[in-house]
Amino acid sequence: MTKITKTLFILICLTGLLFAQEKTTALKNAPSFTLNDVSGKVVILDSLVKKGPVIMSFWALWCKMCIKELDALKPYYPELESLGASYLAISQDKSRSIPEVKPFAAGHKWKYQVVLDPENKLRKSYNVQVMPSLFIIDQNKKIVFTHQGYKPGDEKKIMEKVRELSGKCKACEGNK
Repeated sequence: MTKITKTLFILICLTGLLFAQEKTTALKNAPSFTLNDVSGKVVILDSLVKKGPVIMSFWALWCKMCIKELDALKPYYPELESLGASYLAISQDKSRSIPEVKPFAAGHKWKYQVVLDPENKLRKSYNVQVMPSLFIIDQNKKIVFTHQGYKPGDEKKIMEKVRELSGKCKACEGNK
């Protein structure tokens, strides 16, 4: 890896940290996709949204802030399941790195469904510019929340949005 390439990777990760931000308004319909997870299982967005909200986090092995985000959300996984939400960790690693993705996720004890996007087709269709980038898609297949970058505490905002979608948001009860 050249010095310029390493510098670019560092800048991308720092940009994600410095400019972590979210949008809570409905943006647009989520582009459909069919991809494989690290076990070879086919993952289809249209099937997942029928069960409940879908959280998609774009990450890569080289992205330290992506890994921190996924680790920070790990304790919430049982609650996500109980709310009917699906969580997809979408690997942006290239084909040569794919053999490392499954053992890496297992080593971190992620229970998320780790999906492979080695050609970055999904990343392009969702216009992902910063990593990590997270999307929450509702059962109408609308993107209702986006979050770019990561800083500690962001996982709480993400969980509140999922709870709100499921009707289990404690902070939202006073607003009804």
